[in-house]
Amino acid sequence: MEKRIKDEPGEPMVAQSKMGEATVNESEIRGIGELTPAEKKHLLLQLARDRVKDSSTGPWEIVDVRREEWETIKATLIQSVEIDIRDTGKDELFRVWFDITKLERELESIT
Repeated sequence: MEKRIKDEPGEPMVAQSKMGEATVNESEIRGIGELTPAEKKHLLLQLARDRVKDSSTGPWEIVDVRREEWETIKATLIQSVEIDIRDTGKDELFRVWFDITKLERELESIT
């Protein structure tokens, strides 16, 4: 199921499943201000997907963020990002892991 991001200037970023089954607003995540725009986008999409599976998830709190060194994968420069999150509603810890490409970092520095 595809997701989409609503990112209006001056407004909190929102991720919504394509079919409108779940929405996650960045205001539901304590500590999200420490993330880059690309990291926020990936995290919101992951949490929206999780909310489709279980509507009782959230709100969340970011516990730790780890950014690995850049490496090349199939001619693309990639940086792995791991975010430890506490689902404060369920009092559970979990980790979200994704890759940010060099292109995404360049695009976010332009805006």
